[in-house]
Amino acid sequence: MSGENAAEAAALAEAEKKEAQSKKAFEDAVRAILTTFGVFTGVVIKSAIDKIHYPESSSLLAIFQILTNFHVFICLATVALLLRFIIGSAVHLNLCYVTEPRSKMPIMLFKDVAFLIVFGLIAVSMINAGDNVAGFAIRATWFIAAGILWSAVDRLVRIGRSGGEKSLASPCWVAIDVAQLVLGGLVFLATSDPLWRSVGLAVIFGGALYVDMWTVLLPRKAKG
Repeated sequence: MSGENAAEAAALAEAEKKEAQSKKAFEDAVRAILTTFGVFTGVVIKSAIDKIHYPESSSLLAIFQILTNFHVFICLATVALLLRFIIGSAVHLNLCYVTEPRSKMPIMLFKDVAFLIVFGLIAVSMINAGDNVAGFAIRATWFIAAGILWSAVDRLVRIGRSGGEKSLASPCWVAIDVAQLVLGGLVFLATSDPLWRSVGLAVIFGGALYVDMWTVLLPRKAKG
């Protein structure tokens, strides 16, 4: 009997060791994925900043010139949009694959990696729109639409699965995405001026970033 107990204890210890190794591997993978997406983000933000032509003087006129340069607001819109998605990705990946109960299926993480690569490519194409504010907005629309698709796919592939496979796709995230698309469309219907369009996008994307952070970071009251 003692021999059987020893064997069971050894098997349990081995299972716990493999579980710990698996969790560590998922943690390392999530860290590497977020770092890679951060590189995409850094490249895009730098490109957006490089498109801003700063006056050499520091006079009030120079400040006015900066504030009337639509590239400034396109840069702000880009930063807000990418920050929102990198924060959301970090929360999603850590909650899904690091925090218990966690997903233990590599295919699920691969699915998220594929979407993040798509996000990175679209982000690069956004800033390559150059001086075309409408072109930037269209590509930003594709970026946001990809976010909606990610949430939908994540929920669908986790239906009927148990344990850590519960979907963390938040209806709030989708609502914010849809609001960005609708409000952005209204801005483009209201004006054809590139400056005011870029200002509108910066305000909308900045507001979406705040609401998203408020949704993610605000502690939830326990039900009871």
